[in-house]
Amino acid sequence: MAREGFGLSRATGEEGENGNVREFVRATRSAITLCFGISYLVNVFLASPVLDGVNTVLMVVVVVLSFLASTGSSRVIGAFLLGSGVVLLACAQAPFEVWKGALQENAYLIVMFIMVPLLSIPVQKGGYSDSLREVFGRCAHTSGRYYALVSALAALVGSLVSIAAVPLVYEVSRTSRHAEDARLLGTALSRGFATCMIWAPTSATIALVTQVTGVDWVGFFPAALACALAAWAVGVVMACVRERTGNDAKERADRSKGACVVGRVCRSEGAGASAGATPGAFAASGAFDAAKLVELAVFAFLLVASIMAVSYAAGLSVILAVALVSLVFPIIWMAAIKRLPVYARELKTTYCRTKLPQIKNQIILFAGAGLFAQSVSYSHVGDVLAKALLTFTGQDALLLTVAILALTLAASAVGVHPIAVIAVVGGVVSASSWGVSSVYFALVLSISWALGNVVCPASANVVAVADLMGESPLKASLRWSGPYVLVASVVLACALTL
Repeated sequence: MAREGFGLSRATGEEGENGNVREFVRATRSAITLCFGISYLVNVFLASPVLDGVNTVLMVVVVVLSFLASTGSSRVIGAFLLGSGVVLLACAQAPFEVWKGALQENAYLIVMFIMVPLLSIPVQKGGYSDSLREVFGRCAHTSGRYYALVSALAALVGSLVSIAAVPLVYEVSRTSRHAEDARLLGTALSRGFATCMIWAPTSATIALVTQVTGVDWVGFFPAALACALAAWAVGVVMACVRERTGNDAKERADRSKGACVVGRVCRSEGAGASAGATPGAFAASGAFDAAKLVELAVFAFLLVASIMAVSYAAGLSVILAVALVSLVFPIIWMAAIKRLPVYARELKTTYCRTKLPQIKNQIILFAGAGLFAQSVSYSHVGDVLAKALLTFTGQDALLLTVAILALTLAASAVGVHPIAVIAVVGGVVSASSWGVSSVYFALVLSISWALGNVVCPASANVVAVADLMGESPLKASLRWSGPYVLVASVVLACALTL
């Protein structure tokens, strides 16, 4: 017994030591990542060659550490993009400056992802959740209205806090009885969040699309927003049709048998569900505060206005403006609403310990996409691919639109993240060779990515929704949103050609 106890104690001690080592590595990675982000932004104004060299070294370290910590399909795709880029540049005997430029191609996108999570602190800790919950409890009386409200909020919040919008909107939308319908809530979250990818300057989609097409976001925004509204409207119409035709009979039957269709709600609230309470039935809390909703709307307006103002005044790209504003604006806002100590606490805990480590997948994906795009261009492999694509479609705008949409959706359906297809197509095809405007080309790429994100079982959006609903990613993507993606693709393709 003594030996067994000693063995158990030693195993526990080793586990504790391993945990401490992992925590130290995670903290070190977060610190280096943050240093790289701040140093890069500082050098935007200083333009120091010495600091540029330091930033190059920091980026290499950040990419290596992020790759070692990455998981799942992101690691596979990142390895493919990075490995392919290295092989192409090596075969083309590229000089050092080309290697350096290829590595730094998407550095400013990575910096944006380092800074954007700071925007989630005011949204999550500004005291707006109770009022948002009350809105759902009072206004979402039908399935169609509930879908419209959840998807619209997911899109708006997603433009501010990216993927963090999914669990955030999920929490505030459970006050309605319609939250019992896992498919309704899951599709509203997934599709609603995806629509912000078409236009939001803080999204990964727009970051890469504006980079590969060279389009100006200000000129791109009106048409992109119109396409996003069309995609949102398709989802609302389909939700209303589903409600009227009774296609949710199976879900209603499951609920009548006591099935828990919202996995996490039941698990987390089992102790709090008193006798007679049903899963997902949440009463209005009476905590509605219209002033807080107005305050949140003002926050969103001032944020977008600040991004545009900084971009124009400093002559920076919108992506860099987003990074700069993300670093400064939350501090100003939390000070204005007298919650600066809360911001400081969240900065030390949630941001440094959780948010920064979580962006490892974005770092390797975008570093790989930049390296691969530059290697394809330098090695002239892209010329062959572009010629084949243009020959196949006859340089017809509609055919090429359909080809890009079909290619992206097919790859996404089998688990390939849309970034892989968009990075390749955007890197080898130009709007001028296609005979269309750069805005049109950017719209095709952003729409393809957004719709592909909805049906890709490996996308962060689908994985998050599936986890919240207690369902498999395949069911949450292909089964729930497959028909929607097909209908939305046809509608948006027609809208683009018109």
